[in-house]
Amino acid sequence: MLASRWSIHTETIYFRYRDEQPIEAVFHSHPQYEIYYFHEGACSFLIGERIYELEPGDLIIMHGMTLHCANAAKDQPYIRSVCHFHVGYVQEMLRIPGGADILEPFTRLKNARLRLQPRQQAEVEGLLLRLHECNVPQDKLAHVQYHLAFLELLTRICRWCETLLAEPSAASSEKLQHVQDMITYVEQHYMEDLHLEDLERELHLNRHYLSKLFKRVTGVTIFHYLFERRINQSCILMAMYRSSTLTEISYRVGFKHPAHFTRVFKRYVGVTPEQYRKQLERSEKGEA
Repeated sequence: MLASRWSIHTETIYFRYRDEQPIEAVFHSHPQYEIYYFHEGACSFLIGERIYELEPGDLIIMHGMTLHCANAAKDQPYIRSVCHFHVGYVQEMLRIPGGADILEPFTRLKNARLRLQPRQQAEVEGLLLRLHECNVPQDKLAHVQYHLAFLELLTRICRWCETLLAEPSAASSEKLQHVQDMITYVEQHYMEDLHLEDLERELHLNRHYLSKLFKRVTGVTIFHYLFERRINQSCILMAMYRSSTLTEISYRVGFKHPAHFTRVFKRYVGVTPEQYRKQLERSEKGEA
């Protein structure tokens, strides 16, 4: 549920090595930046308006607040390493006069998929293993090595972005492009009264075909994605604009009736908008 997705990790770096836990296709966001490395399996990864068909050895960098979702194949292992980190932590660690801004790929590109070469894959996997082995907080020297390995990973990513992101991306398949076009349209119009007929008219394709195609590629329905997008945006607005009423926010994100907004919000987040706003206020005050 969205409530858990919006929880803030107390660790400066939150790292999971070769995670094999099965997942459901759920759109989410978080305030941390993210590094995601795909070890094994078959997976479509949606980030904002982009869809990536992943191959083992792919590395993704993410701004975090962009709505994203992994749709992994159920008939094979899904193995990935994931690292969330707070921006302020890296900025404090890298007060090096004349040094490069190694967060530039995250701040300028926001989200990107790097298709690494075999040598680069080996370098990343070596650093991920080192992070895993040094992730022993009670050992102070290992703790230092853990953070140094993380900064080395960021430095490598920054270097690779200079060349890899300049290369032209491979053309998407026709069906994948249709889903990409649907996501782009929803992103542009999710605050409006949106219907399948609008997508049918915009893309010149049968709405039933579009609906089935979107579910097959993403793992969720088009309206599930639409409501996730609206609710995600409402959480952002609640955090940013404390003086706005919940009714105003519900209209801004595309709901015609505040009661409908409340029902959908509770279904996706697990609490009502009023309860969520109170949780934000308690979090700011440092209350449990």
